[in-house]
Amino acid sequence: MKKQLFPRFNGGFFRIPFQVIAIFTLILAWQSCSEPDGIGLNLIDEQAGYQMTDTITIAAFFEKDDTIPTNIGYQNLLGLMHDPVFGKVRASIYTQFRLPSNDFSLGEEPVLDSIVLSLGYTGEYYGDLETLQTIRVYELLEPVPDADSLFNNQPLAVVERSLGQRILRPAPTDSTLIDTTYFAPHFTLRLADWFGQKIINANGTEAFENVDNFLDYFKGLQITVADNFSEGGAIFNINMFSFYTVLRLYYHEAADTVVVPRQYNFYLSEFAKRLTFAEHFDFAGSHSLIQEQLNNPGQLNDSLIFLRSLGGLRARLKFPHIETLSELNNVTINQARLIIPVDEEFSDDTYFAARRLFLLQLSEDEELVALRDYLLGQTYFGGVYDESKKQYEFNITQHLQEVLSGQLENSDLVLIVSGSAENAQRVVLRGPGRTENPMKLEIIYTLFN
Repeated sequence: MKKQLFPRFNGGFFRIPFQVIAIFTLILAWQSCSEPDGIGLNLIDEQAGYQMTDTITIAAFFEKDDTIPTNIGYQNLLGLMHDPVFGKVRASIYTQFRLPSNDFSLGEEPVLDSIVLSLGYTGEYYGDLETLQTIRVYELLEPVPDADSLFNNQPLAVVERSLGQRILRPAPTDSTLIDTTYFAPHFTLRLADWFGQKIINANGTEAFENVDNFLDYFKGLQITVADNFSEGGAIFNINMFSFYTVLRLYYHEAADTVVVPRQYNFYLSEFAKRLTFAEHFDFAGSHSLIQEQLNNPGQLNDSLIFLRSLGGLRARLKFPHIETLSELNNVTINQARLIIPVDEEFSDDTYFAARRLFLLQLSEDEELVALRDYLLGQTYFGGVYDESKKQYEFNITQHLQEVLSGQLENSDLVLIVSGSAENAQRVVLRGPGRTENPMKLEIIYTLFN
């Protein structure tokens, strides 16, 4: 039996400012999962008074995302993309290269041959790979902060003189041919000889005595992309712990009567500080509804909901009248599914709908926390895009039961792209205000006499 308990919501509510704190360790651990199970439905029978409703009021709008840590995991992002819906976004990398040990040496009298930066792909990307991108490298003028969490909005000063550049068509899934041998996907960029000489000059000095001295001498690199095209482009993932991600110094010894080529590889260790710096350029060139919403923060937008990763856009959801259910005697929620359809007009093979979303609650302390249902397992909780149904589903049964029992405040839920620090995906959702196929909360409950 289906009941219309509540009218659809057409009002608004105020935006609550807050900071995101360390919740993204959960997001980055997110794994592939399937459709949520109907846990609890086996308890239902006709005598128990089985009821169902999908007309629960949902208030929704989207807003700029908060800062996210981008130094968790093994990958960082690089590239420039002109998304026809979300506008321009650029991802750059700041990273250290550390000494392997104290009292490091390159030999008696090393002579520079060349210095090369190599970056290994993970194979993941988002956007149009056919667009040529100009990769540029700069030396850092200030150190990468020595902090546990490094965020997407932390620009660092660089030496204005470029270390080198390369025009590149990103090929994250193509093997790299060197001479007659194929290697895992990666690309290389030769850096300026004067920079290589700087590394050579550190040999036998205090700079090579320990890690701290070396990082004071050479603070690290910025790897970025020139803003020199107006459409297309892609953002691609770099495996920072790959064998192919290395600063490679080629040299020989001055005393060699016959030159013997030598090389030393500066790899990234787990202790190397790094981050992805994301620029959204105030969503210039984005859809008019994005501009309207961002110019009126907190205003209800229940028609289209725009989500973008890399600290771009997120959604706020609220069920303002859900407590009405608790006024019914002896009510138990057997299943509560939040069903979120995708607006297919804004997705295609290039800009596909985000593979996963993640749902969190804004606590009384204005921190983002996982819902109890997440702790019951990822398969149960949901969030994976269902391509056949063109929608996402979340099982929030336990969460709503705690709200109805008074154990939890009925505070806002926050919807984001899962793995937001390690992908450039996005999606446009059908909001609760759509007349056809809207976002909805479907609740199956029982009334015990």
